[in-house]
Amino acid sequence: MIAQPGDGGRDRPSADGAASDTGGGPAGEDAQPGDVGATDAATACLEATRPCANENECCGDLACGTTTLGQVCCGNEGASCATAGGEDCCGALLCIAGRCGYEARECTSPCFPAPALQIERDRLATIGGSFLGICGDASHTYGYHVPAALLPSSDYSLQGAANAPVCGWHGCAIDIGMDWPVSRTWLRWLIQAIREDRITGIAEVIGSYDGSNVRYWSDGSGWGTDGQPYSGSGHDTWTHVAIYRSTALADHGILAGWTGSSGP
Repeated sequence: MIAQPGDGGRDRPSADGAASDTGGGPAGEDAQPGDVGATDAATACLEATRPCANENECCGDLACGTTTLGQVCCGNEGASCATAGGEDCCGALLCIAGRCGYEARECTSPCFPAPALQIERDRLATIGGSFLGICGDASHTYGYHVPAALLPSSDYSLQGAANAPVCGWHGCAIDIGMDWPVSRTWLRWLIQAIREDRITGIAEVIGSYDGSNVRYWSDGSGWGTDGQPYSGSGHDTWTHVAIYRSTALADHGILAGWTGSSGP
């Protein structure tokens, strides 16, 4: 169950439904407009996830909409939120990094991008870099580009609790083109941020600082600054970043704060 927010110390009506007496009149009389109890009753509003009948009952910019909890006060896109399942976001919106957004879709075939990587795809578009894909093509037969539903349980990208899928059809790796002016600087920053735990939830990175010497980083191989030699092909003109499957609804901040010419 979702914990209900407190009432913030607001006065509550007495058991018989009348506003509580603040000493302004004889016992048994209705509260007058100037009474504190009457003012509080008139201005009280409903917090997120509280059942509502209309929007006027909800606090601030909250709407009275439908979530998995029923008809409750909830936030529209961009509103602040605090629930793991998005129960305080209206409709099918998800709660990611404290904000409602990225409408959830039914977890069915075919592969579709994890919301966490939709965020990075949007950031990359703003930067002006090339987006090379999230869900793998026919040449991808294993790993994070392939949805869990199509992989054997022995696949390395399904090992451990961190790789328990949020949805079996999420693609959980993004290929970022290195064709923007400070992309190589960004890659060094990313590896350092992972090493310092400023960015978490990253399963692996494949890329090149100089466009020729391709390196591999992961928890298994270690996050040394220079990584390990990569024996596969490509990844000299693009960087592969995979997230743990259980973090598909988190904002990892992989490209947060970057522009085509500078970083955070």
